[in-house]
Amino acid sequence: MKTTTITKTGLPLLVLSFYFLAFSACSPRERTFDPMVGYAGDTVCMDMDMENAVLEGVVLPAQGEYFHFVFDTTADQPLYYKIYYQNESYRFDDADSLNYENFYGSWEDVTVGFRQVPADGHVADSFRIVGNPRDERQYYGADLTDFDCSLETLHDIEREIRNDTHWFRYVRDVAAPENNRSLEEQLFLDTRWVLNERRHQGGDVNHRWKRNPRTGLYSFLLVVCDEEGLQRIPDYVQHINRTDADSHYVNPYSWFAQNKNRHIHLLHGSKMLRTRAVLTPQQGVYVDETQIRVAYRHKNEIPGRVGSDTTLYRHALYQQFFPAISQERTLRNIPLVMDIDEYTQADYDAAATRYDSTQLVYDHPHITDCPGSTVYPSADGSYISIINPGNANFEIRNSNSEKKDPSKFKIQNSKLKKESTGVKTRVGFSYGKYRGKIKFPPMLNKENVWNGLTYAFWLIYQDGSQWNRRRPSYHGGYISKNDDSENPDRHVHDNYSEIDIEIVKASRYWPKDYYTQPDKVEDGRANSDVMYCCTNWDLACQEPSRFAAGLTHIPYQGQSYEAMRWTDTYKALTTKTPIPNSIFDEDYYYFEIEWKPKEIIWRVGPDPQHMRVVGYMNDTYTAIPSNQMLCIVTQEYHYSEWWPPIVYMQGLIPFNATDIEGRVYEIVIE
Repeated sequence: MKTTTITKTGLPLLVLSFYFLAFSACSPRERTFDPMVGYAGDTVCMDMDMENAVLEGVVLPAQGEYFHFVFDTTADQPLYYKIYYQNESYRFDDADSLNYENFYGSWEDVTVGFRQVPADGHVADSFRIVGNPRDERQYYGADLTDFDCSLETLHDIEREIRNDTHWFRYVRDVAAPENNRSLEEQLFLDTRWVLNERRHQGGDVNHRWKRNPRTGLYSFLLVVCDEEGLQRIPDYVQHINRTDADSHYVNPYSWFAQNKNRHIHLLHGSKMLRTRAVLTPQQGVYVDETQIRVAYRHKNEIPGRVGSDTTLYRHALYQQFFPAISQERTLRNIPLVMDIDEYTQADYDAAATRYDSTQLVYDHPHITDCPGSTVYPSADGSYISIINPGNANFEIRNSNSEKKDPSKFKIQNSKLKKESTGVKTRVGFSYGKYRGKIKFPPMLNKENVWNGLTYAFWLIYQDGSQWNRRRPSYHGGYISKNDDSENPDRHVHDNYSEIDIEIVKASRYWPKDYYTQPDKVEDGRANSDVMYCCTNWDLACQEPSRFAAGLTHIPYQGQSYEAMRWTDTYKALTTKTPIPNSIFDEDYYYFEIEWKPKEIIWRVGPDPQHMRVVGYMNDTYTAIPSNQMLCIVTQEYHYSEWWPPIVYMQGLIPFNATDIEGRVYEIVIE
C-alpha cells in the first residue's frame, strides 16, 4: 500500500483530477472517489496541527485548510450528495449497539443535509474533520479565548471576597480553628474555586476541543441519490446532529450498510487518512493557577517557557501537574539526608532500630510551593525537566544524628521534604495509542535499594463536568472514586477514569494468602527487577461478564496476566510484570498505553518498533472508559502499604540529598 507523509499540510489551489460517475438509479454497483485530491498514495499520513488545539480543538487537515473532492455525474433527473467520514481505528462494529459512539462526521455546518448536484453534473466541494461534529450542545461553553488565570486576577477576586461582608464572614467561619485551616488558606481555596467556576460557566461557544477528532485511521463515504432515495434517508441520517424517535444518535455508516437501495449509491474513498498527535515541549509549560493545591508565596516563571502568561495559556501543550497528596497514612521517616547511591542494604536494616520515635519525621509527601521551579522545559525546548528537589542544605546526615537534642530535630526536620513532581498534557482525546518518550532516573542503586519513588505514565479524565461523563452504567453502576465505605452507593453516571502505568519496587507476586501455590513468594530485595504495574480504574462496575475479586488470569497472545482486585467493591484492576532497572540507564525509553473501545494493552520498549506487551485487559474483565482523557508523567513518593507484600518501607528510605531529575521528550498519540 502506498503512503505519503505530510507533517505540515498544504492544500492544492487547483483541483488536480476528476472522477466521473455515471449514476443509474437501478444500479447498486459501488465505485470509489478521491476524498483528498492532491495527496498521493492510498494512505495519507498527517500529523495533527497542534498550534491552536488547546482552545480551538484539533482540525484536519489544519486551521483554515480543507480537503477537496470532485466528481461528475450524468443523469436525467435531480441528484443529491453528502460526504461522511469515520474513525476506523477506535470504533465499534456496525452491528454493535454502541456504534453511535464512533467518531463520525460530515459537513461542518450540521444544518446542511444533502446538497444538490449542479445541472451540469459537476461537483467540486470540500470538507474538514472537526471536533464535536454532531454539534452537541453539551460541548458548548463560555468564551475562553481571553480567560485570565494570572495571579493579578486571583488578587482581584480575593479583594472582591474581602469587600463582600457576607462572603468574607462565610470564609472566616469555614476557616475556623477546628477545621485546621488558616484564613489565608481558605481565601486561597475560594479564589481558585471562583476562577474555576467562571471557566466552566455556560455559553454559546462551541468547545470543539471537548470532543476532539480521534487519532488513527479515517475512511470516507460519499452518498449520491435521486429524489426517491433522498426520501428514504431518515432526517437523522441526513443531519447527524438530530436523533431518532428514541432520542438516539444513529451512525450513518451503519445505517447505509443495513439499508441498501438502488436509489442510493455509495462511493467509498479511494484513500484513507492516518493521523497522530505529537505533543512536544517547544511551546512551553503552562501553570494553571486553579490547579495549584497549596497557598504558595513563591514563583519561578521563565518568560515564554513556563508560567501563566497569555501565550502559554493559549498554546502550551503541557502544564505543571500538582499531585493530590493522600493523607490516609503518615510517613514516619528517618531523619537522614543522603543520595540513594550511598545507601546500602545494611544501612536500611540498621535504620529500623537506629532512631527512636522522637527523632522520626512525621509527615506526608509534599508538592511544590514554587511552581515553575521543579517543572520546566529545556532552553532548546527538546524536553521538560521534572524534578524531585534535594535536601542537601540540611545538616543532619549520617552518624550521631540520634544524639542530637530531639527538640532541635523537630525544627530541622520540618524543612525536610519528599516532594512529588509531574507534568500533564492539555489536549484531550478519547482512545488512542499513547506513547511517552521519557528518561526516568535509575530507581535502584547497585545494591538494589529503592529510591522511594514511583514513576508513572498515566491517563486521567479531562474534566469533572457533565460533558465528560463515562458511558452510563445501567446494570451495576459505578462506585465513586472517593467512596471507601463498606456499603458504597452505585451510580449510573460518573466522570472519573484513569489508566495507569506505575513503575515501583515491589514483589512480582501478590500477598501469599491469594495463592494456592506455596511457592508464590520472592525476596524482592535480592533482585534488580522493578514492577511495571498496569491499572484500569473501572469504579467497580460489575457489567463485565468476568468481573471478579481476587486473582484473575487474563490471556493474551499466548501469555497470561495475573490481575488483582482486592474486593468486589475495589475500584481498580491491576497487573504486575517485572522489568529490569537497567532500562533507566538508557538516555530515554518508551512507555505505551493502547486504549481501545474494548481493550487496553500496555507496552514498554527501547524504540517504537520494538515494544513488548507487559499488560492486557479487555471489556469482559473490566469496564473500559469512554470519556476524554489527558496524559500525565509523574515521579511521586507513595506509601509502601499500597504495594503489598512490602519490599522496602518508605519511611526507611533517606531524604534525597540532591535533585532527582526525569525528562519528558514527547508524547505521541496515534
